[in-house]
Amino acid sequence: MAYFNHAFNKVFLGTGSTLNPGPGESPTNPASADGFITTAGVTSETLSRLSPGYFGFFDPKTFKTVNSPSCCPLILACSSLMAKDKIGPFLGGYRETNKSKTINPKYINKTYVVDHCTPQQSVVSIGNTVYTDDVVVSLTINNAGVAYPVDGTFVGVPLQAGSGIGATANIVIAGGIVVLVTINNGGTGYTTGDNLVPDYDFMGGAPGTPAEFDAVVSISAGCCHEFYCGETYYLRVDVKGSPALRALNHNAYQTLDAYTGCCSGPTPTLVDSTLVMIAWANEMVTNNYLKSFILPFVFDEAGVVWYAPGTTIDITSGLAVNPSQWWDAYVSPGHTPGACAGLRVFGAYVETQFGNCSFQVTDFFEKEAVQIYASMVDYTGDPCTFEGICLVRECNGVQGIGFGEQVVRDLILSQSYLQNFFHTDIRIREITQGSDILNSVNRNALYTRYYILHSVPRFNNPTSTFDNDQYMLEIVTNGRIATLETYINNWTDNCGACESMEIMTCTPCEVLENPSRA
Repeated sequence: MAYFNHAFNKVFLGTGSTLNPGPGESPTNPASADGFITTAGVTSETLSRLSPGYFGFFDPKTFKTVNSPSCCPLILACSSLMAKDKIGPFLGGYRETNKSKTINPKYINKTYVVDHCTPQQSVVSIGNTVYTDDVVVSLTINNAGVAYPVDGTFVGVPLQAGSGIGATANIVIAGGIVVLVTINNGGTGYTTGDNLVPDYDFMGGAPGTPAEFDAVVSISAGCCHEFYCGETYYLRVDVKGSPALRALNHNAYQTLDAYTGCCSGPTPTLVDSTLVMIAWANEMVTNNYLKSFILPFVFDEAGVVWYAPGTTIDITSGLAVNPSQWWDAYVSPGHTPGACAGLRVFGAYVETQFGNCSFQVTDFFEKEAVQIYASMVDYTGDPCTFEGICLVRECNGVQGIGFGEQVVRDLILSQSYLQNFFHTDIRIREITQGSDILNSVNRNALYTRYYILHSVPRFNNPTSTFDNDQYMLEIVTNGRIATLETYINNWTDNCGACESMEIMTCTPCEVLENPSRA
């Protein structure tokens, strides 16, 4: 990564929108389907007539695209963001293309792509839910596999397939086959008889035939917490992160209580634990400190999901929710022996956002996801004998990558270096076509970015010291472009580059820990 004081940054929009041909031109597309111009002979003049989003690599002498680059210098250029000719029709009526300095592949220091990443909300399960239940306790080898390339002991190998998530195993390979498998992490949500396959990338590479294991599953006893009548149970919930700090000037934390009602006799009896979960969940959605940041679902003792009153859509499945599924419609059948209820709590926060008409570069936009922490606390009992409730952190909140909001700001900064300033006065902005930058990017979308870091040597330096300027060229695209990656890799490989383009992707949500008392 390079920063401005070390490398001059320039942004090129490569989203490949539709054509806007000039007078006398046919509306044929000189770009490939992904917006990357590779057809030999296309000139930068043609590029100047295209709508925003097209880009390509050009010969710096002829200003024609180079289809198969050898180890030769090229320039990167993209079509103008402005809808009208900035220079004036008396100079030919061409719009200004955005060009880089000449890029000598011998002086390319690094190329990499940062794939867009969807933000991941924090998800926590409290008590007994379908996501904290049914852990794998043992595995039976029904297929030892064939031709594993590396013998040895592999710890914490992820197990794939099956009905659950998060299970890992310690696996011993000898003679190219699996000879021993033991559970490392039981995961959650599995069914006895699930057929699980190890991730062979963690075991030295692809075998001839992958091993298969049959799972034996049991209910996680640690996640079944029972509640007695005549008691008040307390759950502390903490919400941490930038959204809470900005709204409250401190992290959000509250202790929620649930009273189980009077006992009918002298001896305390077990009550329907669903009522305790509903009481806690109801406080979450009505508490002024918490309701803007979290959203709970209740799982009753039969495993049925109940939603907050007013809910119309299940955010996990997208299915419609009707009032009969709201928890204020729940009628307790009484406690079922051996059964327990639970909560699944989602991080939920939306930042205020203004439209393009009143957009200012100083507008704040939230990127950080909140983190949720919860634990059962005891105000009156002996803390040494107190047992908390099961907590599973299914997903940590993860910040997204490639926000359109950030792309707009980067484009505005890059255009400012070209003296195309973005004005705060919306009338001046209209005159200077500043709104064209906003309209060229979807601020609610996620974009992939390609980076080329290269140097331009100063051979005639007044200090008599060899020096060079660094440039970071950033290409913003709608997603990964295979033809672009191949093009850049071939270009640098032809000059004997040691490294191919580095690919940076995000990791999907996984269960992070086994059920534990909290």
